[in-house]
Amino acid sequence: MKTIFTPSRKVIVLIILFFGSVYLISTNSHPFLSCKSDTPVSKKDSVVSWKVPELSSIPDNDEGKMIKLGRDIFIETYKYIGPDVPDASKRFTGSNMDCQNCHFKAGTQKNVLGLIGSYSEYPKFDPRSGKIINIQERINSCLTRSMNGKAMPENSKEMEALAFYLKWLSAYVPKGAKVEGNGLQKIELLNIAADTSKGRIVYLNNCTTCHSENGSGALNKPANAEVAADSLSGYDYPPVYGKGSYNDGAGLYRLLTSTSFIYNKMPLNDAQLTIEQAYDVSAYINSQPRPQKSDLSRDYPDVKNKPIDFPFPPFNDNFSESQHRYGPYQQMLKEGEKSIMVKPE
Repeated sequence: MKTIFTPSRKVIVLIILFFGSVYLISTNSHPFLSCKSDTPVSKKDSVVSWKVPELSSIPDNDEGKMIKLGRDIFIETYKYIGPDVPDASKRFTGSNMDCQNCHFKAGTQKNVLGLIGSYSEYPKFDPRSGKIINIQERINSCLTRSMNGKAMPENSKEMEALAFYLKWLSAYVPKGAKVEGNGLQKIELLNIAADTSKGRIVYLNNCTTCHSENGSGALNKPANAEVAADSLSGYDYPPVYGKGSYNDGAGLYRLLTSTSFIYNKMPLNDAQLTIEQAYDVSAYINSQPRPQKSDLSRDYPDVKNKPIDFPFPPFNDNFSESQHRYGPYQQMLKEGEKSIMVKPE
């Protein structure tokens, strides 16, 4: 049979194909380029620095309006979806707290539940619900737990605005990257249990100026209301326990989470407590009355994924409910774990 392509002709064809591909790529016309995603993607577990977008970068268009609305809702949540807004269908939070009562400076402050890069993490597996969730479901988790409210429809204007704002906060974070300073800082696991009696003394000496002796916080305009729940003013300093605070399903109800938050930031802008004092005052605060969330036994359906400070059974170990609630935690480290430093999730 006659050979159509001699070796020399094959070389010529390959050269033509090579230079043709180079030309198509240079003009962005190569067919393979149509598979390329517009979303920046980084190598798994790569770490990027903390970078907050400038407000001036918000575009002057419909998307920009949603970003600005989302930021306004984040800063003054009670005005838009609080328990006392005139439109009863918009009452999604059970408290007049704001998102930034926990996520400082509109979510832009690092190491204390900052949210730069959070949007880029979703969708992701959520061990607490045992499924993959999107950013809207994560927002609703905050509403139903930290704000002691109810879930907001994912297609509501307020939810879409919050999602737009969180996406804008993550403008410099590629998909799959981790952000230095996101979430909470590591803290040391102590080899003694937290002491609520000592914690009460720490609270009275350091916390009452802002959060009041009964934990009810300080309103923006306290003269507007006889009780906090009647106010549309929101809080300068949020309630840390009592009916206006987060419920027992919130992340801050876990000892390691609240301890890291307090140790690294409290008293506000003058963090001076020892790690033991932070443990004790966290234990005291979370031992006080607060709203209760139903069906907490359903959290972490795979009990192997439960954090050691999650205080509700069933557990995947032989430690008591009290030890899960107050420690000591060092002896609860799993086999193979050596570091006594932990980053609360």
